[in-house]
Amino acid sequence: MEPNFWLGWKIDLSTKGSSTKYKKWTFNLRHYDYAGIFFISLSFASMISTGIFAIPLISDFVLNEKFDWFEDWNNLLFSITSALGCIWGIMAHSQFEFVTKLIRNTWNSCRKLDPLIGEYDYKTLNPETNQMEDGYVYHSLVDFWDRENEVPHWLDKGKYWKFFLELQKINKNVKLEVVKDINLPFKMGKGNVTAILKKTDNGNQMTNKNGSRTEDVSIFQIVIPQWLVMNTEYKRFNIFSQSEINTITSIVSEVNKNTPRIIDEIIFNQKPALKNSGSIFTSLYTYLNKSLPIRIVYGRVKEFLPGAKKRQIQYTNENLSRLPLDYLIESILIKSKTLGIKETSLDKLYSITEFLKKEYDKLGLGEGSSEYHNLHHSLEVAYMSLNMLPSEIHGYSITNKDYEIMLVAALLHDYDPAMGSSSHYDLKYSRVPTVASTMAEIKKRKIHEAYFQLSPDELRKFFRKYESPFVPAKEFATTHPEMLDGKSNKTESKIIEALIWRTDYPYNENAYNNFNQLLKEIDVEEISVEKINLIAEILSLADLSVTYLSSDPLLAWNRVVKLYEELDFPIVEAVSRTDRFLSLFSEGSLFKDIITRKNFPEAFRQKWNNVYQFFHEGNPSNKINNLILNAKTKYDKVNMDAMTINCDFLITNALKNKNEYYIAIVRNKDEIINTQSKLAGHQIDNLEILPGNSENILPFIKDKAVDNFIITLFCDKSKKMINRENILRNLLTAYSSKLSQEGTIQIVIENDVELKRIIPLISEHDYKITESNEMILTKVNNPEILFDSRPVKIITIQNLYKNTNNRNFNSNNFGSFDNNA
Repeated sequence: MEPNFWLGWKIDLSTKGSSTKYKKWTFNLRHYDYAGIFFISLSFASMISTGIFAIPLISDFVLNEKFDWFEDWNNLLFSITSALGCIWGIMAHSQFEFVTKLIRNTWNSCRKLDPLIGEYDYKTLNPETNQMEDGYVYHSLVDFWDRENEVPHWLDKGKYWKFFLELQKINKNVKLEVVKDINLPFKMGKGNVTAILKKTDNGNQMTNKNGSRTEDVSIFQIVIPQWLVMNTEYKRFNIFSQSEINTITSIVSEVNKNTPRIIDEIIFNQKPALKNSGSIFTSLYTYLNKSLPIRIVYGRVKEFLPGAKKRQIQYTNENLSRLPLDYLIESILIKSKTLGIKETSLDKLYSITEFLKKEYDKLGLGEGSSEYHNLHHSLEVAYMSLNMLPSEIHGYSITNKDYEIMLVAALLHDYDPAMGSSSHYDLKYSRVPTVASTMAEIKKRKIHEAYFQLSPDELRKFFRKYESPFVPAKEFATTHPEMLDGKSNKTESKIIEALIWRTDYPYNENAYNNFNQLLKEIDVEEISVEKINLIAEILSLADLSVTYLSSDPLLAWNRVVKLYEELDFPIVEAVSRTDRFLSLFSEGSLFKDIITRKNFPEAFRQKWNNVYQFFHEGNPSNKINNLILNAKTKYDKVNMDAMTINCDFLITNALKNKNEYYIAIVRNKDEIINTQSKLAGHQIDNLEILPGNSENILPFIKDKAVDNFIITLFCDKSKKMINRENILRNLLTAYSSKLSQEGTIQIVIENDVELKRIIPLISEHDYKITESNEMILTKVNNPEILFDSRPVKIITIQNLYKNTNNRNFNSNNFGSFDNNA
């Protein structure tokens, strides 16, 4: 077999003696084209066959001749079978043709947005081989929380994670690689969309801690093109003139809408290969399953079967963050109906959602948008608010009118068509909706007033656009506030305005004053403002918590990143801030009261627990402190290398001092991978490698937790040297409280030049040299890792006022160091 150059990696499958086995599957459009041709041919052949066998029956019927079961039953049987074959062929052909057109049109749209998509060069370091390989692939050794763990600018991390998570549900041992078009030809040959390479290594079995050998492990490497996970963020298209933005947003919306459908189709097509190591029979089953009329018909009629609405609500609860817009809107209407909202109101709610779909599409924030404040977010808030507001709370009974008012407010709470209308060339260009702008827009357009004052038919006309008597009107394309001229504003409109002001975050003084002013105006109408205040708080909680109640942990993380990018917050603080944010929610009595109620959906409660645990465990303050706490119960001393540049020093000490625990904070990804390779050949239980930036970890460590900090200062003039000196200064000042009562700091240096630079720092901050040792720092015994031996000095210092026993320390023992200084 020839090497697979076209897949983006070179693997010589013909090498004799190789213990690795390979299997390959592809999903290409030519097979779908062949299937479409086959089924349309089947349809025409069946149509002709139906005519041949049905004509004698029709002639007998016309001539009023009696039906002869012994002579005519064959004609009847073949007529029915041929007619069914014709229907099958037509329906199956439409299925395959829809997919091929969807994929090809999306590819063309992606190329219009970015002509270079599919041609970007990118390489990823493979920790297994220590080699750079073509394409982007995520490796679990890379710290997910590290802000330097960036993806290529052309890749949307959200789309990548969606694909990756769906694949992991099928087979957890998968790798998702994004390659150039030339490595996965789409417009040439068979039109490959994806490829799967299954690698099974019989010679390199995994070994358990007990020393026993495990079974062969198969790895599925899924290869996809760049356009399938293309970054369609609005800010990427600043190069276009303002006049082209409308066209660009239309294409962006189309790409975002189609991509999830294509991913679902790929999963459907490749699932048998991942689950059953597919063969020719598996492939035939896949195509047959896709073409079956009963499956196609069931997809259309299942919503009319008994229990369909209940099943849809359950499915929505489990997959809220991933649903298409139309499906989510339908679920909102079903849920609204179960809460007693009338049919006329459901019609009006549908009209508002259809109008919002077109409005958000104009901004590129409709179907498939990866930005945080998109239409999907508003619909999620609306659906979640219906689930979070119980029928009775704090002594108040919630009526169907209360649900309806809150639902309209939820749908409109982020409606800001002016969002992003400033120049693309403005440095402060932003896509973040503001409550002030939202209120200005809905007051100008009178959408919330029209909802409560117009009938369903009138509301449709309110959203209808008339351009010319000769051109059909466009539905849900504009608003006609003039239709409300002369009509008085209803109380419900004021309540909606108050609820929207309450969703402002952070809840500042301006929002607070506007909210209270509206409550005073409503109070005149003799409506319980305490009840309105309670509903407003629940809507605010739904807005703030929906991401964590509806998402899996990684999707929640991706949404948090998008939100931090929109708000221009430092992403490096996203984990710790989110953990504190979620902790405040858990402590809030109203939120706890809501999610612990029996009627609150269990699916949301489970997602909340999973996401909370994800961020809580990922928070550096929890992760590092739990690690130190566990180490203190098992070891005499906890040592932490605050900025590890090479782990050989720690590995050597960990092997020598089995009664002490060592923690290394490693920022460099290459060193993380090198260290993992070194540790693979040693049984070292008293050493932990923490990927990340020490500047983001050290502040979270509890006081008096560490017995000894280690900092390595090798003489160079690079920025890294400056950073290490800054870390040393912080250890002597800001982080000195992290040291235990008799805590020390070990400084590893190469020569006296470095010592002269640090002596002033030591004396300036009331530290004293207590010990000095010399050692030869050598490479750990691993033939694959090359590291030159070098002599180093280890200077141990201690704060004079932390340990009173050292106040009268005799410095003459280290006079040589003082003289050198």
